[in-house]
Amino acid sequence: MSSQLFADKLGDAILQSVEHGAFPQDEDVASATVPPSALPKLLEIVDKAREDTKNEVRQISREAASDVDGWIAQARKLQDDIKRSQETAKEIVEQAEEGKANTARVQDAASKVSLLHTEIAYNKSLARTVEQLRDISTVLDSAQEAAVHGHILHSLERLEDADGAFKSLGQFESTRAVSVLRTKEDQLKKAIIETVTESWNGLVLVDNTKHKISLRESIEREAKVDVNTVVEALNKLNLLDNFVSRFSRDLDRIIVSPRLAMGADQVATGFNINGDDIQQNGPFHDGSVKLALEDIHSTAEYLSTRLPPSVVVPLSSKLVPTIATRLINNLLLPTVPTSTSGVDAFQDTLSYVLGLAEYLDELGWSGQNRLTEWVDKSAEIWLAKQKEAAIAKVQTLFPKRVQEKKSVERVETQLVSKGDALHAGDNEQDDDWGADWDEEGSVKKEDNDKVEPAEEEDMSAWGEELDNEPAAPHEARPPTTEKPATEEDADDWGADWGDNDEAGGSASAQTPSKAATKSKVNDKTATEKPPKDQHVTLKETYTVTAMPDSIMEIILQVIADIETLNSPELVKSVIAPASVGLYAIPSLLLAMYRATAAMHYSKDTASNMLIYNDCQRLSDRLRTFLHEGAEKDTSSTLPQHLKPSVRLRTKLEADIKTIDGFGKRAYGREMESQRQILRDHLEDAQGFQGCTNVPFATVCDDAIATAIDRIGDVKRQWQNVLSHSALLQSLGSLVSTALTKFVNDVEDMSDIAEDESRKLHSYCVSLATLAQHFQTSDDNGEVRDMVSIYTPNWFKFQYLSEILDSSLADIKYFWTDGELKLEMEGEEVVGLLEALFAPSDHRRRAIAEIRRTSAKRHGISTLLNDLLHRDGDRIPFDVLINGQFLRTTVDEFLTKNGISAETTLEVEYTRALVPPLNVTSFEHDDWVSAVDVLSHVQNGQERILSASYDGLLRVWNTSGDVLATSEAPNNGGRITSLKTATWLSDKKFVAAGMDNTVRVYKYEDDTRTITTSLELFNHRWGVEDVAVHGPSSRILSASSDTTISLFSSNMKENPTAPSNFLPNSTAASHKRQKLSKLDRTVPVRGALATFTGHSSPVSSVIFKPDDATVAYSASHDHTLKTWDLPTSTCVDTRTTGHSLLSLCAIPSRNLLATGTSARHITLIDPRTSATQISVMTLRGHKNAVVSLDTDPSSEYNLASGSHDGTVQIWDMRNVSTSGEVGEGQVGESLHTIMRRGQDGPTKGHGDGLKVFSVNWNKEVGIVSAGEDKMVQINRALGS
Repeated sequence: MSSQLFADKLGDAILQSVEHGAFPQDEDVASATVPPSALPKLLEIVDKAREDTKNEVRQISREAASDVDGWIAQARKLQDDIKRSQETAKEIVEQAEEGKANTARVQDAASKVSLLHTEIAYNKSLARTVEQLRDISTVLDSAQEAAVHGHILHSLERLEDADGAFKSLGQFESTRAVSVLRTKEDQLKKAIIETVTESWNGLVLVDNTKHKISLRESIEREAKVDVNTVVEALNKLNLLDNFVSRFSRDLDRIIVSPRLAMGADQVATGFNINGDDIQQNGPFHDGSVKLALEDIHSTAEYLSTRLPPSVVVPLSSKLVPTIATRLINNLLLPTVPTSTSGVDAFQDTLSYVLGLAEYLDELGWSGQNRLTEWVDKSAEIWLAKQKEAAIAKVQTLFPKRVQEKKSVERVETQLVSKGDALHAGDNEQDDDWGADWDEEGSVKKEDNDKVEPAEEEDMSAWGEELDNEPAAPHEARPPTTEKPATEEDADDWGADWGDNDEAGGSASAQTPSKAATKSKVNDKTATEKPPKDQHVTLKETYTVTAMPDSIMEIILQVIADIETLNSPELVKSVIAPASVGLYAIPSLLLAMYRATAAMHYSKDTASNMLIYNDCQRLSDRLRTFLHEGAEKDTSSTLPQHLKPSVRLRTKLEADIKTIDGFGKRAYGREMESQRQILRDHLEDAQGFQGCTNVPFATVCDDAIATAIDRIGDVKRQWQNVLSHSALLQSLGSLVSTALTKFVNDVEDMSDIAEDESRKLHSYCVSLATLAQHFQTSDDNGEVRDMVSIYTPNWFKFQYLSEILDSSLADIKYFWTDGELKLEMEGEEVVGLLEALFAPSDHRRRAIAEIRRTSAKRHGISTLLNDLLHRDGDRIPFDVLINGQFLRTTVDEFLTKNGISAETTLEVEYTRALVPPLNVTSFEHDDWVSAVDVLSHVQNGQERILSASYDGLLRVWNTSGDVLATSEAPNNGGRITSLKTATWLSDKKFVAAGMDNTVRVYKYEDDTRTITTSLELFNHRWGVEDVAVHGPSSRILSASSDTTISLFSSNMKENPTAPSNFLPNSTAASHKRQKLSKLDRTVPVRGALATFTGHSSPVSSVIFKPDDATVAYSASHDHTLKTWDLPTSTCVDTRTTGHSLLSLCAIPSRNLLATGTSARHITLIDPRTSATQISVMTLRGHKNAVVSLDTDPSSEYNLASGSHDGTVQIWDMRNVSTSGEVGEGQVGESLHTIMRRGQDGPTKGHGDGLKVFSVNWNKEVGIVSAGEDKMVQINRALGS
């Protein structure tokens, strides 16, 4: 490019940049370098542009010259106007300043005029005040003159006039002159008070030295002064109340208190009235209430006749309450009889008290209502004293009677069948099993047995203290009852006579009523068949203190008092109605016994065993009392509601269970203490490892010897306390503990050398000497060794001893042909073989044989299938023993539950619930909140309903096909997520959620459509749950607004919906309202009833299965409420310790299952007769339990869904042996169903896999839904 062209382009670019801020578009120009040679040309271009601009400006100026001249003229005119305005403003300011001066002069003149008016008014007021002061001075002088001449009332009237005049002085009341007159008034009033006080003291003379009070009607002063004048003067001076109070105190101190203060020596101070004087006259020994009331009557008469009513009435309000208090505390309460012999006298006393109260009423006195109230409550006071006396008597007797010991005999006669071990049939082989009490048989009555649940408190405490406690000695209790096997029963050796066979008894067999004899009839010999039943009498003796009989004596006296009070002689007495309250005394005595027994028995070495014996003695006597009382009441003349059998049976039966539990716990504490001591002794051996090494061999020897000696010492302590059978069984428990410890230590040894085996065998020999404590003699003098009966693991111990001293072949023989497999687990024997013998082919074959022949529950299930001949169709079985699942071997079960091997067991088998397998899953677009199954249709046509957080409802078949999907409801922009859905019929279902609305949908299976048929409004917040009752078309909804609503699926039955609940009532815009109105083709209705009572969101609601007029609701406020739907009232509330999140009914068990926020399920008995809230607690979940459903095929099974991401299957019979107070029994889950997508551990419990709903259907299986957007179906094989 030429330099000339480049300079031109560059100049243009510079001009464009200066004038318009434009950047050159030509890349060459923008990136070019300006050479010095181009500068002249650039300057030329710039100069030219400058000249052009100047010319342009000049041209524009010439063209606009005329306009500029006009602008200048206008500016000059505006300047002239501004000057004129400034001059005008200045004139206005000058005029304003002149106005201010005039205003100031006017104001000054007005203030002077106001001052003159004020001065004039002040002078007039001053003159008027001076005149008033003169008048006040005259009035004061007049009052002083009247006071000097003794006219007290006139003087006080003049002072009142002066005081009124003072108040009218207004602002002059604080002047000096007024102060002078005020001082004069005060001095005068003070002088009058002194005069009145002297007059009062003259009229009412109190002589503390002579203990005398004198009352006069008048006295002589300058003028005669009577009591009425003085009283009126004191009233005017507002001093009467003070003087009356002082006189009341003086009268109480000198007369009343000495008279009514009755000391322990029954000495009081009397008084006499002589004219106007009342004076003490010294002590006397008559402490009767009647005389005291007569003296009070005389005092009242004395005061009322010598004092005016204006004094005596206020005096009574202060004196009478004091008299009543002293009279009640010092005289009346001690006269309350503690026996029925004093009832007549007490009745007379009450009549005297009422007579005094009536006399005081006639006098117009006040304060005597305290006496009438005491008389009205005399029955309650008498009852309270009876209770106090009974409890005090127990406390008094306790220290003495607990030291008095005696032997008592317990006897029970039972009807025993021929096949029973205690039957003494002639043709039976007599093995002396029932010949001695030491060999207790199984005497189990099954007729008319009453199943009683273990008391919650005793059960929990018993279970905590006595895990794995062996059965305890039997006790006689008519009639025999039977308890279900619970944790308490593991140590409940006194709960039921004959429930445990582990301890034998001394059985004295009576001659059968129909013996097997031969008789001659018509010269022919005939043999009668032996009878099927006979009576057997069981007897034993044990040591008790005198305390149980003392308590029973008190109880019997209480019953006698009740009968006496309701006899014709006393039935109309005042305290007769309180006789029914005496029935509370037995429970109080037993509670006091339990509260203080440990302290009083503690001095005895066998204190806990004595407590147990005394509790058994006490419960035996109470049962006998109830039994005899029921027979006696049939001929009793007492009213039905007062008969002991009616009033006491329920309470005493509960008390008997409580006292039994108390005794069991005492026994359990002692046993556990002794067991721990034995374990500690054997623990010194440290597992007997190296028992042949010196010096540790000596330690092991000492441990065995110490344990043996300890058991001997315990026997010596207990043998004079416990019955023989109880002693043997208790010792058997201790021996079993020692043997268990020894056997476990030996089995834990991984290697046993030959010398160690011999040493351990010698220990077995030493421990075997404990059998000497179990030797008894029968009626024939034959000594029998009973150790195997009372020590459950004795045979196991003996086998261990033989194993330690036997060859491999011998041990194998013990297992295959002997009974070793009945005493030891296969793995136990295998472990011993591995420890005793070096590896070899013989050892390997022996171990294989042992493992092959050992079997547990699976083996029992196989045996059952064989017995049922189910060769081709075998099914798994679960075995229940005494109502509990067998999860171990039978021997372990018996040992764990403290059941003797000789005990008759109740064995039940049932089809096992195998772990449900995942069948299929249905995927959604959002979280699935609820599922329900419709199965009451043709087989294979089951329908699954699911509700989702996307607001849609879907109907599925079991193949996973979506048959129908609902349309998203138009809620005016509000949240549409669904929380719950359930089938109402095969054509309808109900759903609700966060939009506060309950909707009824119509489902057409033929067309596969879902349409909204009814919308129901009555909630302000979201709906958490709905329940339906198809026959009545009723719907219940539970909401976060703490209310429950009742609707009908029949539109015509529901009332009009409240307008404030409709969606468009709170719409945000007209457009949104217009959109909402499009859905009004769907009928809208309100609720039939609203139920309020919960204080937090209601999480779940259900109808009672057998009564649709009753509903149950669970809430976050920890309560379960029962509702009567026809009356819309809450009839019962059960409060738990946690928020309740789900609810379902178990109708076959009369229970409600509630899922809690505390990760467990609580089974609640909703019946009002239930004695405890929590019947059972199911533990196993790790997060909140939000859904529950029952097994339609079993009355025991339950499924639960939780936020921990699992569904757990429960059997209510699967009860563990541990629990907490208030939880009832504790259940454990059978199976856990994981979510299909849970391949590995999650971040938290149920993180991303929370289960929201579970439904258990007989045909489909267990259907669950949750946070993983899946509906999952699990089903057990074969179901």
